[in-house]
Amino acid sequence: MLECASFCAEPYGGKETVIGTITDEDVKVTAMHPEQRCTVASVAGHAMYERANPFYEFVPGGMLDMTDCKYEQIDEKTTRITGPKFVPAQEIRVKLEGAGKVGERYIGIAGIRDPYTIQNVDQVIQWAKEQVKERFGDAGYRLYYHVFGKNGVMGDLEPIKEIRSHELCVVVEGVAPDKKTAEEITMIGTRQIFYARLPEVKGTAGSAAFLVEEVLPASPAYVWTVNHTVPVDDPMELFPTYLTEAGV
Repeated sequence: MLECASFCAEPYGGKETVIGTITDEDVKVTAMHPEQRCTVASVAGHAMYERANPFYEFVPGGMLDMTDCKYEQIDEKTTRITGPKFVPAQEIRVKLEGAGKVGERYIGIAGIRDPYTIQNVDQVIQWAKEQVKERFGDAGYRLYYHVFGKNGVMGDLEPIKEIRSHELCVVVEGVAPDKKTAEEITMIGTRQIFYARLPEVKGTAGSAAFLVEEVLPASPAYVWTVNHTVPVDDPMELFPTYLTEAGV
């Protein structure tokens, strides 16, 4: 609850101080900023932060079950929580995470307003991919299309398949071992949205607009390489602690 500081308080104020008081009977969370309060709604809402299941918090030695938690406003700035249960694990496991660099990355942004192009946006994207493939082959780079207004957030997991938007934003993401190649791949992959040939299109004026003329450099692309839990005998064995004295 305290990890994100005053995210568990209202009104919003980033990283202000909150105090947590833990006893055998309850947990109390108090906002310290004069204009903030820890309310039932703000505290209960933050208890769901970044969890697949809002009731379970897994830690190295087990799981905190918050299914039966009760939240109570005990004064203007404090919420009291009762009812959490700790369920010990049969073995202690800690999370081990790591990432590896995939390559350099550029971003292109195109807008589509034409209804026919919107309905055939998958064909448009396939056309653009083929143009990149003609120039660079089909290996040694990565090219992604995020279509906001269709499935830009969830991709193939998006349950709504029918496009209901009157306009789309296509974000093109090109990744390659070096910046020059990444830029060129992204440029071609974005520009060819404009030039895509569709069966019923007679003109050659194009049916896309670009937010900027060029593609934009982005931070390098990384991917998870390690995402596991590791059994340990002691929860601190992978985390050595050192004490130093400063100012002497």
